[in-house]
Amino acid sequence: MYQSAYVYDFFMRVVYRKFFEKRYKAVAEFIGKGKKVLDLGCGTCLLHRFLDKTCHYTGWDLNEKFLSLNSHLNVMKKNILDYKNYPETDVIVISDVLHHIFPNHTNLLKNAINKAKKVIVMEPHSIVKTTNNTLHKLAYKIFDSLLGDDDGINGFHDRLDWFKMKKQGVYSFFKSMNPVVIREVGPDYLAVFEKEN
Repeated sequence: MYQSAYVYDFFMRVVYRKFFEKRYKAVAEFIGKGKKVLDLGCGTCLLHRFLDKTCHYTGWDLNEKFLSLNSHLNVMKKNILDYKNYPETDVIVISDVLHHIFPNHTNLLKNAINKAKKVIVMEPHSIVKTTNNTLHKLAYKIFDSLLGDDDGINGFHDRLDWFKMKKQGVYSFFKSMNPVVIREVGPDYLAVFEKEN
């Protein structure tokens, strides 16, 4: 899935179905107008399509195939964990990323909150059903390597550990970081954080 931007976009539409556009519209609503937006782990820049035209968009990702599709945008091959080099921005968006960098998710979120006035996170809580059945795990691992979240960044077991938190665990994680908003959008939580003055 991560070898082709077109396959990725198609797969996202299939997975999220009726919530596909709702997710991005919800994020864009919290961003508003005239903001500088840094999209960490921007992938194929799906968010950009939903932003108000007065926003200035910057995307960071490591996937060159995804970035090359959007070379007309302000996108860069950058490591999202390179906190000290984040540009000055109003809003940082982290969408479908935390499960890729687990267990470094807390550090990413803390650093993002320190760098921007507002941080918006959209993360799945119930797309993957976890089980202790060995055959099910093997089948999921094969699916994951072919069409799933195997992006070469984070190992299978680390990503699976994120989903083992299940819905309540993901909610508790966001709650522990003091959001101003937590909203459920289909199989995801949208959490908004604002820097304390």
